[in-house]
Amino acid sequence: MSQMTQFSDEDLTAFLDGEASADLARQIEQALDVDAALQKRLEDLSLPVDDLKAAMQQVTDQAPNLPDILTDSVAVSNKSSGNWIYAGSLAASILVSLVIGGVLGKSYFVPTETPGWKSYVAAYQSLYVGDTLNSVELTPEQTQKNLDNLSSKMGIDLASMTSGSDLVFKRAQLLGFKGKPLVQLAYLSPKGQPVALCIIRTDKGNTEAIGMDKLEGMAAASWRKNGYAFLFIGGQDETVIHEGAARFKALL
Repeated sequence: MSQMTQFSDEDLTAFLDGEASADLARQIEQALDVDAALQKRLEDLSLPVDDLKAAMQQVTDQAPNLPDILTDSVAVSNKSSGNWIYAGSLAASILVSLVIGGVLGKSYFVPTETPGWKSYVAAYQSLYVGDTLNSVELTPEQTQKNLDNLSSKMGIDLASMTSGSDLVFKRAQLLGFKGKPLVQLAYLSPKGQPVALCIIRTDKGNTEAIGMDKLEGMAAASWRKNGYAFLFIGGQDETVIHEGAARFKALL
């Protein structure tokens, strides 16, 4: 029988936490000198301090106002060896809630990046069905007045966006994202799928080629041009979206 079988996980945890009796601590220390398997068990119950620091730094950088108990919990024990820190149960329970997959697995919790405007547009567009737009009926006069108003607000001529393709223009509306005006032009595709061209001003003035993506399960094309960012999205037909995006880019 190997020596490692003499000690339970509770014994080893108590040793790591500095709570083992003097006799138990002495037995474990003696066994560690000759038992490689026991050394491995002990390492598996320990937290690597360098990785722990990196994980905590990543969390605190993203959320600097975390309660003190989270940031202070790294220093829960004065008993350390090499690159390993013997963390107490309180710190371990807190860190487990912050570090998904465990520090030993090198998979750290990273707070989700704040969604950008395209994510919000995609979520909104995913709620559309064909009947959402089928009932929309505007006169040419109403359409022109609306487009003139939106063109003025956006500083871009939208009049050419209503005809000249297989897309059936249904309406235009003014939305907003973080204080910036955002225009949505809604269409029905040749197969009756709701699709939309969305436009927002951008601080990035450089021109960007059309890039294809999948957002909320829908085909999407995005690009930048002349101080504006564009997103054409809807349905599953990537050809419809790419061809529509190319046409819009040439017109605007």
